[in-house]
Amino acid sequence: MFGGRGKHTSRELIGRLRSENRYYERQNALMQIRLRKAGERVRTEARQREMADALVLQQATTLQEKNARIAELEHRLHVSGEDTVETPLPAASRKTAA
Repeated sequence: MFGGRGKHTSRELIGRLRSENRYYERQNALMQIRLRKAGERVRTEARQREMADALVLQQATTLQEKNARIAELEHRLHVSGEDTVETPLPAASRKTAA
């Protein structure tokens, strides 16, 4: 790389080094852009995961509440000793049903 001597060779070397420096500066700028975009994607995905986790937690809570309500109703049914519950029909519906 530094094989030559004299002004002419050093000018060529300096020119080549400056050219390489510009190339690496462009590469660095491109990598910074890519890194910024990757960081944005990571933050977006993290927010989406948080929202999904909150939704799952909400649904799990709702299901637990429904399961507790079903268990309570089953317990009441068992305690009452009746397997079915009959609801009397109003007089007007009996006439239309017959």
